[in-house]
Amino acid sequence: QLKAIAPRDGYDPKAVLSAPLLGKLVWGDFDYRADKVKMPILSDTENTSNISHFSRIVSTEVTKIINVPVMSSSEPNGIAGCFYNVTIPNIDNWRRFSQGSRFGAESLAEIYSNPLIAKKVVFNLMDGLIAQYAGGPQSQPNYAMHHATLYASKDPVALDAIALKRLEQWRLHASLPAIGHTADYVGFASALGLGNAAANRIEIKNIGR
Repeated sequence: QLKAIAPRDGYDPKAVLSAPLLGKLVWGDFDYRADKVKMPILSDTENTSNISHFSRIVSTEVTKIINVPVMSSSEPNGIAGCFYNVTIPNIDNWRRFSQGSRFGAESLAEIYSNPLIAKKVVFNLMDGLIAQYAGGPQSQPNYAMHHATLYASKDPVALDAIALKRLEQWRLHASLPAIGHTADYVGFASALGLGNAAANRIEIKNIGR
C-alpha cells in the first residue's frame, strides 16, 4: 500500500516537536492559517512558528520503519542520507531546519532521536547505485556517479558517515567546497548515542564481490 502525507490533515496535532528556531508556515503545514484577519496584528510574527508536527503515518500508522535513503548530497543539510530521509520529509514546518545553519543541521539528530522515529527504524538501506555528490537532493545528472553500491546497516550514523566521506572525496576531485560543516548532525548523533561516526569503530564488509 502506497501512502502519502496529506496537506495539513496528514500531520498529527498530538505529535509535536519544538525548537528555538522560528520557521515561516506555508500552506499544507498544520498550523498555517490563510485567513490573516484571525492572525495577530504583529506582521513580523504572522504565520511563523517554532513548532513542527510529525506525520500521522509516522506517529500512529506504522510500528516499524525500513529507511531507504538515496546516497546524495543536500545543499542545506550536507547529505540527504539516513537522518535526513526520515526527519525532514515527515514533519511540517521543516524549512527552518534546512537553512544551512549549524543549529538547524544539528537539529536533525535531535528530531531523529524522538521515539516516534528512533524506536521504529529497524534497518537502513542506502541506495548508492547512482550517487550524487552535489546539487541534491534534487536530481542533478551532471553531479551523478555510477557507484554501483548498496549500503545496509542498523546504524544510521555509520552509513551517513561513510556516505559523507565518499561524497567529500568526489567533491574535492571536482574542486567543489566541502559540505561537512552542514552535516555536523552526523557527529552530534553519535554523541547522542544513535550510532558510531568514528571510522575506527565502523566495520565495512563487502558482500558479493
